[in-house]
Amino acid sequence: MIEQYLNIGTVERDTGIARDTLRIWERRYGFPEPVRNDKGERMYPDVQLRRLQRIRRLLDQGLRPGKVVGLNDVDLDKLEANLYPTKPLNDSVAQILDVLQNTDGLELESAISIIYLQQGMQTFLTETVVPLLYTVGERWSMGKLEIFEEHMLTQVLTRFLDSEISLLQKKAMKPRVLLATLPGEKHTLGLLMLAAMLSSRNISIVNLGGEVPLDQIVAAIERFDAEIIGITFSSTYKYEHIRNNIIELRESIEEDVDIWMGGEGAKRLRKLPNGVTKFTSLDALPC
Repeated sequence: MIEQYLNIGTVERDTGIARDTLRIWERRYGFPEPVRNDKGERMYPDVQLRRLQRIRRLLDQGLRPGKVVGLNDVDLDKLEANLYPTKPLNDSVAQILDVLQNTDGLELESAISIIYLQQGMQTFLTETVVPLLYTVGERWSMGKLEIFEEHMLTQVLTRFLDSEISLLQKKAMKPRVLLATLPGEKHTLGLLMLAAMLSSRNISIVNLGGEVPLDQIVAAIERFDAEIIGITFSSTYKYEHIRNNIIELRESIEEDVDIWMGGEGAKRLRKLPNGVTKFTSLDALPC
């Protein structure tokens, strides 16, 4: 097979790593190792593109460049094996993964629907969706699952849960919980799962979605007369921002409005302000 060479713009696009960062890594870590074309421009072998994509996935999991960028493929294999020890899959997760990686979106939605009808919302979330998303993240980080497959699963799950939440909300009662993520937090699937779990418990919710400015959250609490505000943080949200944002939110709302915070990012936070409750899993919600 003839090796292909890619310019720095293509590598930047297909890895999400800025070209300035690529140049810094080249000087600091000795990788990537581009060659120069007759115009003196950097050109990257496609095998280096694939390694850079692996590195980017590992950095997205919170690892630092100094621990990852200089590793060869064998050392990356060892690192990934330590980060993601093999775990047995339950039947529902295995079934959905098989459909995801071998069929189309219509069959995927059908498979999800059948499992949901068998399990009900709470079991579906805790025993299927949570381990499924963990496994998908694990396989994506190891290059064993395509990005488009992860995106397709997210879209199908989002559409399905939105529909079921709408049905459950028709019989929901108080208290009213307002849900949102803060600016900088684009991951909203965890928020949707929280909405689904609350809905399964007949709790009324208003889901504002992702990246809502703090002043708008405060305004929405007043508008909807919310008793609780639920905020989720993914593992990629900057840890140093979590405490300051939660403190600012706590100081901006009435004392009788509780704050619930969850997600992988929230697990790291200690010494919570008064009126803030952390939950570490969906089945550990304080309601």
